[in-house]
Amino acid sequence: MNVRFASGEYTGSGFSYRSLLLWEFGYAAILLLWAFTGQSDALKLVANGFAFALVLRVGMLLLAQVNRLDRVSRVLMCFVLFFGVTNLIVNIDDAQAGETIKILSIFMFYFAGQTTEDEYFGSAPSLSLAALFVAVPVLSALFDLYRGGGGPNSELNEQTLSFFANRNNAVAFTVISSWTLMLAGIKRWLIVIYLAACVLAFKTLGALLAIAFALYLVYPGFNILRNLMIAAGAAALYFEFDDDLEILSRASTAWRSLNSVLAESGGVWGLGKMDYGQIYTAAGTSDISLIFRLKHWVNLISLYMDGPLINQLFGFGVGSSVELTDLKLVPHNDYLRFFFELGPGLFICFVVLNFLILKRIGMHFISMPAVFIFIYFFSDNLVNNFLVMSFFYFTAGALSSSIKRCGVS
Repeated sequence: MNVRFASGEYTGSGFSYRSLLLWEFGYAAILLLWAFTGQSDALKLVANGFAFALVLRVGMLLLAQVNRLDRVSRVLMCFVLFFGVTNLIVNIDDAQAGETIKILSIFMFYFAGQTTEDEYFGSAPSLSLAALFVAVPVLSALFDLYRGGGGPNSELNEQTLSFFANRNNAVAFTVISSWTLMLAGIKRWLIVIYLAACVLAFKTLGALLAIAFALYLVYPGFNILRNLMIAAGAAALYFEFDDDLEILSRASTAWRSLNSVLAESGGVWGLGKMDYGQIYTAAGTSDISLIFRLKHWVNLISLYMDGPLINQLFGFGVGSSVELTDLKLVPHNDYLRFFFELGPGLFICFVVLNFLILKRIGMHFISMPAVFIFIYFFSDNLVNNFLVMSFFYFTAGALSSSIKRCGVS
């Protein structure tokens, strides 16, 4: 399925798909320079200033064309503003205002993308710019991973790769930036091979599951023969390469250790009563990323249930999961992070936003990055990754608008 895009230069607001890609690549280039020159505070300040300038540019675009939003988006925007301001007021002494605005800006990027006109994709970037935007961050992260890091426990110690906080963020960029390849007309089968190779190279189990489900779901229709062939292929891959591919051996280890620990704890809720020494002993392995997540989530749910009513209604504030939990870490689940830190109201807004994207783009191949990221949100911390989220949500809004107005084929 391909979107029919208008040809010619985009003149409506002066902001085009090429403009967005130039902004995003500029931001990535500054971050890359920061990562490979010692992570200086000065360059980080430059990167933050560049990101702030992009937020202002997109905010001006939205203000100028807010009348182009449909009724559903306007209502959603009002709820986001109400719950966002309330969350900051309730947690005025503790909340990280900058991070709160950064996370909530994903709504602004989507709404601004929706206001784009038919010709937004008409000013297409050169193939070289698109290739640089995709390849430079991905190759730099892989270089960092394979030059001496990225062991099986890198999810626990949050090892950075290039300018990415960890390999989960790197693989998220890999999949989301594939929209650039799709819009450039690259063949589907090449994109699928590229994504599968990158997910295996980054050795992230959550990404492997998310990309597998995403690819399956974007080819709709129930077909018994197809399903049997996929199941047989997956089983053959697992049994043939279980000991050779680290990502598959990690899956086996994770499953066995989870069963052992749950048997020892008496179930998921019993994890809250176990310390990490007991968990390591019961698991029989140091690779306990899955169990670590479950225990962390139990801790967060317990804190929420025991918290003040005002925080149960409007959230504990961005950064509270780090301050209040036993592990002093963010939730490794962006849906849970929205619920705990930003409150049930903004959590519902976030879910509705993602549902609207899938509904408006449709379950087709071009929606694959969206399906992937919405699944991946369940196991990682991505909503505060400005590069990934700004590109994803603006493009999602623009695609929704183009598909609605121009049709698809």
